[in-house]
Amino acid sequence: MPFYGWVIAGSGAVGNFFTAGISVWSFGIFIEPLREELGWSTAVIALGFSIRSFEQGLMAPVTGLMVDRIGPRKMAIAGAIVLAIGILMFSQAHSKGMYYAASVVIALGQSVGSFVAYSAALMRWFRRFRGRAMGVLNAGNGAGYALVLPLSWLISAIGWRDTLVVSSVLLLVLTVPLALFVRDDPSKLGLGPDGVTLTAEEIAVTVAASGMSVSQALHTPMFYLLAFAGACNGAAIMGWIVHQIPHLKAEGFSTGAAASVGVAYAICQIAFRPASGFLGDRIGRKRLFVAAFALQGIGMVVFALTSSDRVWLLPVYFMTFAFGQAAWVVMQLAVVADYFGPRRVATINGLIGAAQMPAGVLSPVLAGLYFDETGTYVPVFIVFGLLALAAAIAVSMIRRAPWSDATGGGAGVPLAVPAH
Repeated sequence: MPFYGWVIAGSGAVGNFFTAGISVWSFGIFIEPLREELGWSTAVIALGFSIRSFEQGLMAPVTGLMVDRIGPRKMAIAGAIVLAIGILMFSQAHSKGMYYAASVVIALGQSVGSFVAYSAALMRWFRRFRGRAMGVLNAGNGAGYALVLPLSWLISAIGWRDTLVVSSVLLLVLTVPLALFVRDDPSKLGLGPDGVTLTAEEIAVTVAASGMSVSQALHTPMFYLLAFAGACNGAAIMGWIVHQIPHLKAEGFSTGAAASVGVAYAICQIAFRPASGFLGDRIGRKRLFVAAFALQGIGMVVFALTSSDRVWLLPVYFMTFAFGQAAWVVMQLAVVADYFGPRRVATINGLIGAAQMPAGVLSPVLAGLYFDETGTYVPVFIVFGLLALAAAIAVSMIRRAPWSDATGGGAGVPLAVPAH
């Protein structure tokens, strides 16, 4: 029998394929239909995505605490249901108020559900192989970009509203059953992280209970360096998610060609995310995390310069940004768990996310305003690249030892919470 942690990672990957593909990656293809039908500006539409970022950032500490207290399984199920409701509300939006309300519900579903819940569960089920487990899980997130092309076809065939109704039903039917595979704690099966068999004494004090308290985490410079890095990179990524397809279209790509670039990105993520997880476990997760920010920064600048006349830049973009983004997604929570321990990882990560929220909210709106005024995104994506490079510098400044090294814990041995 395979270690059950891999079952959780696999079910999460499939669920996140649909969740990310529908609620995150496909946002850009709805901008033009919304403008045409409702007459809204790009900035007004992008504000809906910014509201999602605001809501997720605002709720991140609360949802993190709920995942730690209630358990990942229940939260994954609840989040899938709420997200499906939010997408259905989006399909019925005829006013800005309804559109923004739907954005709030979608953000709540994303915050409560699969992304945070599955990741928090895997931090309890894995230690030595955290990178690989997160690589498997997040391969589904990245591969979700492949849904952009069929969803764009569906919009052409039945309209954007009916496409969202179909998407809502798919989320409800597929992601809720997958969430049932989540198990909160390996010790209930007599196991420790990575499948190590525990004795009765070890089960009484599991690794899942080990790590810093929230108060201890807030008293470390490391917390603020990670929050600053996340804010810089989050601003870049949120702007990229919303405006990547409009940028390509503004630079001469057709809608189909722009969506095809996204599909190629998704194919890269299927390979890059598991590979980066394996690489992080081998060379050090913090080291790869720093490199991930730097590669994203370089890739953003390359993307800014990409146009229909410079298609040859796309392979460079994929090898820099696509790999860097894959490594960043895979390493993000794993690095938090490595340095703070898994005990309150969802809560601490939620607080880091809350610190990132203002930049993630402003970025898409400011980018949309700039495009509305100038008709180009090129300077915007160059600034995004510089922000990602600043994030790399911040993370490289972390000097504290990882939690297991500082407390003397091995790969399968439960750790005591230190008194300091």
